Amino acid sequence: MLPVSLRNQMAPMLNDGFFIKKSYYDECLEFYPTEVWKAEVKKLNERLGDSRKDRDFKRKFTAGLRKVEIDATGRLLIPKDIIGLVDIKKEVTLSPMDNHLEIWDKATYNREVDSTADDREQLAYDVKYAEKPGGNVS
Repeated sequence: MLPVSLRNQMAPMLNDGFFIKKSYYDECLEFYPTEVWKAEVKKLNERLGDSRKDRDFKRKFTAGLRKVEIDATGRLLIPKDIIGLVDIKKEVTLSPMDNHLEIWDKATYNREVDSTADDREQLAYDVKYAEKPGGNVS
């Protein structure tokens, strides 16, 4: 069940539905409003061509993609086969990430966050000073 405050924020998008898929990068699901997902696909298609490597990435990035809806009571109905991809047990954690939500098994999310606790300072430094596309550093 989605929290009421989140449902209210998402109200304008409810009629268009949403897309859900396993994250390519993490052990979670990614939940996109339809318009956001369409923009992601457009960006992906603009960046990638028809090489084998590009096709493999597209295939893996979109694996398990499903269109989903939120029902009248605020439940997000996630297909069981998608839930099984990330081993969601009973409780979930919703984590906002840029233009989508991540849906984590609560215990997995807590382990992931705790595993980076010791190196937060180094992670922040690496992200801040990493070379950006185009060779710029911020």
